[in-house]
Amino acid sequence: MTREPSRFVESLLASRLLLLDFKATHLLQARLMNLLRTFAFLILLLPAISRAAEEQIVLDDGSTVKVFVFYPKADGEGPWPLSVLMSGGAANEYIVRAQFWLGHELASRGWVIAVPVAPQAGGFAGRNGERIPQIIRQLQQLPAIEVGKTLLVGVSDGGTSALEIAGRSPGNYYGVVAVPGILRDGSNVGDFTGLPVFLRIGQNDYLRWDKQLSDTRDRLDAAGAIVDARLQPGASHVFPLNWDELQPWLDSLR
Repeated sequence: MTREPSRFVESLLASRLLLLDFKATHLLQARLMNLLRTFAFLILLLPAISRAAEEQIVLDDGSTVKVFVFYPKADGEGPWPLSVLMSGGAANEYIVRAQFWLGHELASRGWVIAVPVAPQAGGFAGRNGERIPQIIRQLQQLPAIEVGKTLLVGVSDGGTSALEIAGRSPGNYYGVVAVPGILRDGSNVGDFTGLPVFLRIGQNDYLRWDKQLSDTRDRLDAAGAIVDARLQPGASHVFPLNWDELQPWLDSLR
């Protein structure tokens, strides 16, 4: 009689362990599927995005920055408006090339897309971000590029850097596309008066940036930005753009 409860407890524990194992396996499978979908998306785009012009931009201190440039192919001879795309992570050449797909998509919609390679570790945060206005001035001396305002676009840490850079001189920019991007904790938001911001964060962001969407939106609102911010349904950290939402927003800038 004393052994029956023990068997019941053992059976119950075994059932719970099986349930936990099933949940963990299901979560892992879901994450792997998201990665595979993203990888497949990039592979399909590779034939169309493998080529870009290269510019070596000489900065005020004499250093140089490599910039990959995508030009529109079906919108006449230009000049075209400029967009600067900041990649995620360290923004080294390897990461920059992995995000050519976004440059290609924007160029196909009438923008010149400049994708700079960060000259030092840390992407374009902090002092590296101060190089972006110099890069813009140099690029706008090219005959195919319009002089004037620029669109800032960033992916992941690049989106965060784009917000940081725009807050220093909002009058120099058409707006910011941060897909995704956040405002760093304790950072000086800057002045966004009248600046349009298109912000998207994946609903299932594995870095949990989705939990920071409301705070980022509220701080941008308080700084005077015109914010279009929402979660991207079912998406992880990096995701294909929803052009049904982004194209009308871009059209409203010019």
